[in-house]
Formats: sequence, structure tokens, C-alpha cells
Amino acid sequence: LNYLRSNHSDVTRSLLFLPEGTCGRCLSTWILLNSTCYFFSYIESSTVKKNWPDSRADCISRGADLVVIDNPEEQNGFWIGLTDIETEGAWVWINNVTEVEQRYWMDGEPNNSGDHGEDCAMAVYRYTNPWKTRFDGKCNEHRLPWICEMPST
Repeated sequence: LNYLRSNHSDVTRSLLFLPEGTCGRCLSTWILLNSTCYFFSYIESSTVKKNWPDSRADCISRGADLVVIDNPEEQNGFWIGLTDIETEGAWVWINNVTEVEQRYWMDGEPNNSGDHGEDCAMAVYRYTNPWKTRFDGKCNEHRLPWICEMPST
């Protein structure tokens, strides 16, 4: 029993990075969580940060897209796939689902601040209120890490 306990975390960690093409798993450097594969940009480089359009282009080039937030683990300091760039005030996920939950926005957000507005959403964890993580930012101005997601194979 002690042997199993001591090796449990090693086995679990190794299952996250199985070879490409393995059924129900993810590509190398991607992480499997609830049948979805996630790529965290900081895994390849802790210093590379991009604006929202470039972050989305990177995800698409990997066969994925920016993450659509549907659980708390996905909400911490990243560009996310939520925008009101088509219609101001109508926040839509990149999978064409309209955002209806206001409870996850920080107080006073989204606010479309500034001369050119803010049309792209980011998620940043705050200890004061861990459920209110979203705020709108200027798509081409802020440089942040990003999360890509795609279904597991």
C-alpha cells in the first residue's frame, strides 16, 4: 500500500504526457483535464506573451482555439476566448456561445474603458474574490500568456 501511495503522483503525472496519437490523450506538452487537452503558453516559454489576436492565431495554428472558460481551473492570468469585438456589450465565446454570466466579471467590468474601447477578455485570479476573475482589455495592447484547448484524441 505504501508503494502505491508513493508512486501515485508519478504515474498520474506521466499519464498527462502520453505520445501523440494515443487514444483519449493529448499531444506532448498538452495537459489532459476532463477529456479536454490544454496548452499553456508558458510551458514552452515563461517569457513569451502575446496580444489577444496573436494568442488566438497561435492556438489555431496548433489545431485548437483559445480556451472557453467553463471551470475555475481555467481562470488565472490568461487571454481567454471571449470577446465583444463584433457588437459592443454583447460578449460571445469563440465557440459562438453568448456570455450570460455576469457573476464572474470583476466589479465594474466589463467597462470598455478608453478611447478605443476594450473588446477582449482576460482572466486574472484575485485572492479577494476568486470567482470574479474576468475583465475586458485592449486586444492589441496587453501582453499575456494564453491557454489553448481542444478535445482529446
